[in-house]
Amino acid sequence: MNEITKNFFLEIGISKGMTVLDVGCGRGITTELLAEIIGDNGKVIGIDSNKNSINSASAIAISKKQNNIKYICSDLTNLSIEAYKFDAIVGRRILVYLSDPKTIIRELSKLLKPEGIMGFQEHDSTGIINKEKMPLHYKVNNWLWSLVESNGGNINIGKELWNIFSHESMRIENIKSEAIIQTPNNNVSIAPILQNLVGVLLAKKIISEDDLNNLFDNP
Repeated sequence: MNEITKNFFLEIGISKGMTVLDVGCGRGITTELLAEIIGDNGKVIGIDSNKNSINSASAIAISKKQNNIKYICSDLTNLSIEAYKFDAIVGRRILVYLSDPKTIIRELSKLLKPEGIMGFQEHDSTGIINKEKMPLHYKVNNWLWSLVESNGGNINIGKELWNIFSHESMRIENIKSEAIIQTPNNNVSIAPILQNLVGVLLAKKIISEDDLNNLFDNP
């Protein structure tokens, strides 16, 4: 998944020497990908409203001596980085959870340099899964999307991206849809994701203990 995101950053024009804002950086996975691309002469600033995530990401950056990374704890509705102007602003799986993404994008655009780049990689529930041939995958995929929706996520965010980015301060260059093809032999597995989220799925009553017990016996 990180390789897909890295290719996305390269495709939209992230390059060496840039100053980049990583929106909703979490523990810094995407921030590190950006730091690798922009190199030592660039700067990437990761922002997230979760203080624990920011502290963890900062500690990792210090331990790895990643001097081209800076982390700031900030809410998107009250940004505390007005002193910066960026060559690019990016995010991964962020807009899907925002109640008013269009306003946030408009405010973020004020932090861009002239002709700056903005690119967001979002996940959408739209897809084609053969229920008859891949019943287990179909079932688990629906559980995971139900979890996203229960957390306030817009599981059809892809259909709204044009409207979200469409306003006077932005010029939309491209909106592209890509699919990850799941096969028994590829290394993009849904199993680890399910294992990490079982507790949350049970707590939200999206699945039951019986669902887990019957998962492999009766897909």
